[in-house]
Amino acid sequence: MESKIDISHTVPINYKLTVTLVNHFIVSTTQFLNRFASRCDDKLRQVGDGIHRVDITLSILEAKLNSIPAASEQQPQQQQQQQQQQQQGEDLEGEG
Repeated sequence: MESKIDISHTVPINYKLTVTLVNHFIVSTTQFLNRFASRCDDKLRQVGDGIHRVDITLSILEAKLNSIPAASEQQPQQQQQQQQQQQQGEDLEGEG
């Protein structure tokens, strides 16, 4: 595939313009990526704070539940029931 354009008669692109355009692209892309990374960090920090609050609340609730005598007595029974249900579920999966 041969080109029919004679490039020996064309005027070259000004290198200063090329450098200016490339520099502008690099600067704008860098600014965009920095803003994007900053927003991602802020959102991740907010999610982490939310998870931390939920973890603290869960710890408080567990402590309150453990302070109730009737609940702490029923807890081992419930754990045994859950284990039995899990074993039954595994047995059913093994048969299928």
